[in-house]
Amino acid sequence: MGWNRRNILMAHITILPQQATAEVADGLLLLDAGEAAGVDMEAGCFNCSCGTCVAEVVSGMENLSDATPEELDVLDQWNKDPEKFRLTCCVRLNRGTVTLRQSH
Repeated sequence: MGWNRRNILMAHITILPQQATAEVADGLLLLDAGEAAGVDMEAGCFNCSCGTCVAEVVSGMENLSDATPEELDVLDQWNKDPEKFRLTCCVRLNRGTVTLRQSH
């Protein structure tokens, strides 16, 4: 975690396999954080219902917002373990560092 010049708490994201990284404001959606890193993140519904944006959390799961029942239902439909995968359109990077691997 770091502070930028305006004293806004910042988080860090890395997207694999591109090795793209960015420093972003806390609370940003993973989808937007990935795009800030220069990665065209795949998404469909943008409301946590289709599963198109599923990504593997390689590290930093503890730095993400809690899963909602809706997200857990979608992950279950895709047979994805919620302890390893999240939906980037509805999960926020709260703090710290997160590394994702795009699943599609």
